[in-house]
Amino acid sequence: MARKRRRSRQFKKTSRVIDMDEARKQRQERRQEAREEEEREKTASDERRIRRKRALRKKRSRRRLLIAVIIIALLVLLGASIANIVMLKQEQKEVQEQQDQLKTEQEQLENDIKNSNTEESIEAQAREKLKLVKPGETIYIPDEN
Repeated sequence: MARKRRRSRQFKKTSRVIDMDEARKQRQERRQEAREEEEREKTASDERRIRRKRALRKKRSRRRLLIAVIIIALLVLLGASIANIVMLKQEQKEVQEQQDQLKTEQEQLENDIKNSNTEESIEAQAREKLKLVKPGETIYIPDEN
């Protein structure tokens, strides 16, 4: 009997009358809360996804900017190198022309040296530079005025 009493007491404590309308309302409220929670999680995940996309775009734009700066720097260096090459070619051309002039002058001077040992050239140099005359000749010097 003692058992029976315990069970009945336990049943009285746990038993209650269930109101079906109230139970439906509670169930609907729980479902509504679950939906709202899912919606919050969904919007939070959407926000995280949007933030990730923005960060990715920002990273890509930085990368593109960096690549553009590097390309511009390379183009500037390439342009400077080309300008330097053109200037060096021009200088080489000028030096080549100067070398050609010096070679022709050297050939002329070598010809003068070969011809300077002849009697006529020695006589011409003595008359022009040293103002020497042959015996019996008279030098006339005109006035500079």
